[in-house]
Amino acid sequence: MTLNIKKLCVGAQSQNDLYLRQEYIRRKYKKTIHITRMYPKRFKEIINGGSIYWVIKGKLCIRQRILNIERFIDIDNIKRCKFELDDDLFLTIPFKERPFQGWRYLEKKDSPKDIKKFNVNNFDDDNKIVSELHDLGLV
Repeated sequence: MTLNIKKLCVGAQSQNDLYLRQEYIRRKYKKTIHITRMYPKRFKEIINGGSIYWVIKGKLCIRQRILNIERFIDIDNIKRCKFELDDDLFLTIPFKERPFQGWRYLEKKDSPKDIKKFNVNNFDDDNKIVSELHDLGLV
C-alpha cells in the first residue's frame, strides 16, 4: 500500500517559490532534498511510490514524488530525516488545508489528482482558475 505525506511550504507565496527554493538546493547538493526532524514510522509505505503534497498559502496544490528517506545526525548532533525528492513538480487540484506543524500522513484515496506538470518557463494562471472553480464546487 502506498502512503503520501502533506507538508506546509512555509513562507512560499506560489508554486514558483517552491520551485526556486528547490532549484537552489539542487545546485548546492546536486539533488532535491527536504530535511525535517521526525522520521516517519510508516516509511516503507511512503517509499513504495509515495509523494509529498505541498501546502502553499493554505491550499494543498503541488505534488512531488519521494524517492528515498533516510535518518542522519546533523552537525549539532540532532537526529534528522532527509527526504530525497524527484525534481518534477505536479500541479494538483487544490484543496483547502488547515495549518499544522511538521507533516501529516495522507492516504492515497484522499490525495488530490494531478492537473499537469509544473513548468517554470510556462507558468500561467491555470491553477488559480482551477482553484477558484474548486472553491465554487465545480471541479
